[in-house]
Formats: sequence, structure tokens, C-alpha cells
Amino acid sequence: MLHIYSHTVICPKDINLTNTKLTYLLALALCLTACKSREEEIAAEHAKGTALVEDKAARVKGIGEALQSDGQKAAAELSTGVGKVIGGVTQGIDRAKEAKITTDDGAAKLGVSSDRAVLEVNGKEGQNTLKAYVKSAQAFKGSLHLRGFDNNNREVGRSAKEERSLAADDAEYVAFTFDSATPMNRVEKWVLFAAAK
Repeated sequence: MLHIYSHTVICPKDINLTNTKLTYLLALALCLTACKSREEEIAAEHAKGTALVEDKAARVKGIGEALQSDGQKAAAELSTGVGKVIGGVTQGIDRAKEAKITTDDGAAKLGVSSDRAVLEVNGKEGQNTLKAYVKSAQAFKGSLHLRGFDNNNREVGRSAKEERSLAADDAEYVAFTFDSATPMNRVEKWVLFAAAK
């Protein structure tokens, strides 16, 4: 035995190990010091997963904040655009259904006039109806009716007569009904006629 500074050192010749056993021991020692335990591997994967989730969460939070500010503006602009489209469609439909009316000279002498109406094709009971806004400059009591003329100034339809009593400076909507056979789409102009009682 060798003594160095009062420590005992074992010489390799004192150990009865074969080279194969020695190799196994060295490999085992290396594995124990170099390999991570199963718990350490799980902890490392957990840390990677946590970092990945935090990164994704930060991105989603950023997107959410951007949508809160810019998304509200975009939604408001989109809603405004859709509202304008719907408003335009509604105005177009109203214009398509609106009819222009002129007044016969006899009705004008009685102080009765109308310049606009709304068409209801195939309304109740299969009849066509034209609701005209009729005004009276002076008191009127009598019958009113409309006649429709095509582009060749030929009469293509005549409404049923409507009895009305209007005070001076009065106005009301009057529903003029036409037979369902009246070709309302061919009418180019409507003329209001009046007869006093």
C-alpha cells in the first residue's frame, strides 16, 4: 500500500475486476451522471409547453386587442355600407312603384289635384290599386277616378269611381282600384278626373 499524505490509495492491481466489468461500471457511471431522469425530461417538456402556450396566448391577446379597437371601426364601416345598400334598394323599389299623376282640366277647375301615387299591383282580391295623394284647394264633394294612358296616348284602364268629400285646403290618400286585367306596366301617365255633385 502506498501512503500519500496519510490517505490510502488503492492500486488497480489490488482490485479484481476484469476489463469487461470495468467497462460496464464506467458506462453505468457515465449514464448516471450524463442522462436526465424521467422527471427531469417531463419538467423540461413542461417548460417548453408552457413557453409555447404563453407565446400563443400573447399573440391571441394582441389580436384580440387589435380587433377591439380596429374591429369596432371596421364593423361600424361595414354596417354603414350595408345600411346604405339597403337604403338604396329601398329607394329604388319606392321609385319603381311611384307613379306620376297629372290633373284633368275639369278637376283643376274644381280645385282638386294630385301629383304622386304608389302602385300596388295585384293587391287584395286580385285587383290593382293606385293610392294617390289627392289635394283640394277648395271644398269638394263628388266622385274621383283615374285613367291610365299608354305611350301612344291611348287609354288602357280606368279606375272605379271614388266618392269623396274634402274641405278647403285638405288632402288624403285615395285608393283607386282597377280591374286585374288592366295592363298597369304599360301605363305611361295617369290622369285624375273629378265630377262635383
